[in-house]
Amino acid sequence: MTEDVLCQSKIKLFLIVLTVTLIPTVFSFEKSTYDLKSYSESVFKRLETVMNQKFDSPLVTCVEYDSLSEFINETGAPFFIKGFSNENGIFIQSRSLLGAQFEKTLLHELMHFTLKANVNIPRWFEEGLICHITDELAGSRIAPMEDVESFVPSEAGNNWELTSYSLGCLKKVREILELEEGL
Repeated sequence: MTEDVLCQSKIKLFLIVLTVTLIPTVFSFEKSTYDLKSYSESVFKRLETVMNQKFDSPLVTCVEYDSLSEFINETGAPFFIKGFSNENGIFIQSRSLLGAQFEKTLLHELMHFTLKANVNIPRWFEEGLICHITDELAGSRIAPMEDVESFVPSEAGNNWELTSYSLGCLKKVREILELEEGL
């Protein structure tokens, strides 16, 4: 192979690599709109009953990503997060990835969005209240976190740490609810 041919081959390879890296990645996702009351009226009513107040049930846009890599790349969330909500909506992994957990995760995030739109409560109380109402952590064998007030869920290193946090929140909320019932 002559130097010219070798040089041309290197240039072609460089251009291919450059072209591939510059092509924008196209992500596919589905956007839907939900509200907690329409999605699960029984959960919505239970939330109002436990909180002893009436709530609005705001519409929220839910973005469901088709793949785990899209979810991670677009949201910046770690792979072990099934979904999350913020003022912009709900962001969730695809139902094909989550399977039966999709509906539970969507309900959990709808509750977060509804609570944030209606009341100003500490993050740990919000998480514990949701876990109390959904009973989603029943049977978990992970030890509840003790210091939930200072924990930042977005800084969790793994799913076990998040579950421990949620269990600690649930424990504190149930203690508060039991105190109120005893009064």
